[in-house]
Amino acid sequence: MIMELVVEPSEKVSGKISPSPSKFCTQFATAIGLLAEGKSVLKSPLVVDDTRDLAKAIETLGATTKRSEKTWSVWGNGRKLNPSGQVLDAKKSIISLSLLASISSLISRLMVITGKEQVRNPPVPTLISSLQKFGVDIHSTKENDSPPLFIFESDIKGGEISLDENTDPRFVPALVLISPFADEKVELELTPKLRGHLLDASIELMKESEVELSIDGERLTVSPGEFEPIEYTPPLDIFSTIPYVAAAIITGSELEITGIEQVKYVEDFEDLMRKIGVELERTNETIKIPAVEEIKAAKIDLEARPELLPFFAVLACSAEGKTELLNATRARRMKSDRIKATTDGLTRLGADVSEQEGGMTIKGPVDLEGGEVDGHDDVAIVASLGVAGLKAKNKVTIKNRAEALRQSYPHFVTKFKELGAEMQYRT
Repeated sequence: MIMELVVEPSEKVSGKISPSPSKFCTQFATAIGLLAEGKSVLKSPLVVDDTRDLAKAIETLGATTKRSEKTWSVWGNGRKLNPSGQVLDAKKSIISLSLLASISSLISRLMVITGKEQVRNPPVPTLISSLQKFGVDIHSTKENDSPPLFIFESDIKGGEISLDENTDPRFVPALVLISPFADEKVELELTPKLRGHLLDASIELMKESEVELSIDGERLTVSPGEFEPIEYTPPLDIFSTIPYVAAAIITGSELEITGIEQVKYVEDFEDLMRKIGVELERTNETIKIPAVEEIKAAKIDLEARPELLPFFAVLACSAEGKTELLNATRARRMKSDRIKATTDGLTRLGADVSEQEGGMTIKGPVDLEGGEVDGHDDVAIVASLGVAGLKAKNKVTIKNRAEALRQSYPHFVTKFKELGAEMQYRT
């Protein structure tokens, strides 16, 4: 059912929230469950469209799953994959696309990886070229190297492997995932740009599965071996709170994030908030966002977290002065071109914004108007424009599949209502 999100102006958005489990860790652990022989258990996974869709794909590859809201069990067959079909659907997740492409190289038949428009449209040349360096026989069906992808049975090569300088960091976990199946030890040379939170999480999960690997400076070494079944609880993702935090900041409200004991990258989150003049109050169990009277304009480097660009653009609309969002070129190749989509949406609401190839410039503060905007069937665009609507003078209606929120924020509307906001879905 195609839905719109209708958001009314709200004076306050305050209360308590908790971070969600990591989507990436849920996806990567699910893939390990397929490749390990025996039963793996994921406790408290993130149950959203993207993770459910990957679970369905690994069932096609021969895994058996039993899934509830609290626990997922995955029975895998190791490398002895026996797919029931030839086509795997990554739906709207580029992470799922990359993981399924690498896994498909282990299968003794042609496999086809496709997806919805968000996955089929963006070219993925560095995914193709990186897998080819591992000996994977992979090809795009299009001249611009976008999916669908054809993958033939391959002999995974080890040895020293260097990735292209412009390789998308989102694809590195897929390379690490198949490294234990190489004919010899893999020694992967990594540039600093590729050393981020996704790789860190991948390494941690591989170790959970008793894969022998080590990282020394810019070299990741993975020895040949087998995956062992895991019992794993994905860590909580502090960045999953960004819509609610942004809403509290622009409405001058207090917000408390609870249950942060198992949360990673809190320092990174604090650093980004500090750049816009927001000092968080942190204890061992909670983070408090104080009521903020003024947001500071700043130059914000989003190379490590380009997915946050839409939310920081909304925050910048309430900041005094010129904000520059930099080094976020990868935001153009996500579920939509998020630089263009954010620029278009905020411009329609009356913001003074301009786009550059790798980011945006926003001049504020500005009083946002109401109106209709396009959510581009992209969870981050729908969510960020929904947050902007809370500060607008009049009602904001977000069209073009607001239900995309289910990909990451299944309780978005319910939670915002609990915090005092006025919003609802409309068919």
